[in-house]
Amino acid sequence: MPPKKVAAATSTSVYLVVSGSTISSVHASQASAEAAKKDDAKIEVQTLIGGTISVDPVAEEKKPAKAKAAKTEDAPKANTAAKKTKTPAEQRAANVDKPKKGQPADKDLPENVRSLLNGKGNQLKGMAIIVTGVPPVMGRANTEKLVVLYGGKVSKSLSKNTSLVVIGNEAGPTKLEKIEDLGLKTVDEDGLVALLEGGAGSKHALDDEDDEDEDEEEEEEEEEKPKKGKKQKK
Repeated sequence: MPPKKVAAATSTSVYLVVSGSTISSVHASQASAEAAKKDDAKIEVQTLIGGTISVDPVAEEKKPAKAKAAKTEDAPKANTAAKKTKTPAEQRAANVDKPKKGQPADKDLPENVRSLLNGKGNQLKGMAIIVTGVPPVMGRANTEKLVVLYGGKVSKSLSKNTSLVVIGNEAGPTKLEKIEDLGLKTVDEDGLVALLEGGAGSKHALDDEDDEDEDEEEEEEEEEKPKKGKKQKK
C-alpha cells in the first residue's frame, strides 16, 4: 500500500509586540501590532511554521467628538464708531442757531421785523431802554437785540435815567407801578418797530409826542378854568 502524501508545511509571518525581553502580544498583521504597541515596545516579525492564527479585527481608535458649539443668537453689535466731539467754537455756533426758550424762530417773525434784525442804525443812540415782560411777536431776546443794533443800551433796573420801557406780556405789576411813579415813557413792541422804521429822528419823535401831550393837557386845563365875568359900568 503506497504511503500517504504529507502536506508540506506552510509558513506565515506573525508580528510580536515585545517590551524589553517580554512578548506582550502576537498579531497576524502589522496593523494590529501597531495598534497594540506602546511607547517603549517594539515589533518583531517571526515566521509561523504550521498551525493557524486568527486575526482579531483592529479596533479603530475613536477620536473624541468635537463638542458642538452652542448656537447663540447674534448679539447686536456695539456701535464702535467714535462720536465726533464738537470744538468749543462749533458748539457756540450750534447754540446760536437754536432758538432760545420763549423766543420765536426767525422764520415765524414778520418780514419787517426780520429786515430790522438784519440791519442796524442809530435811531436809539444814547437811549437807556428796558424790556419788561415778553413781547408776544418778537420775544424778549429779539427785542433787546433790536435795541443794541440800533444804538440803544439795554438796562435792567428802572430809574429816572431810563429813556424808554418796552412793555410785553406778563410784565410784573410792581414794575408797572414803578414805571408810572417815575413817569417813564413806554411803548409796546409795535411802538418800538415804528420808532426804528421812522428813521434817524426817532428819539426826537418821542420828545415831540411828549410835547404834544403836554400842550393838549395845558389846553384842557385852560378850558376847565372858570371864565371871569366882566364888571358892569355904573
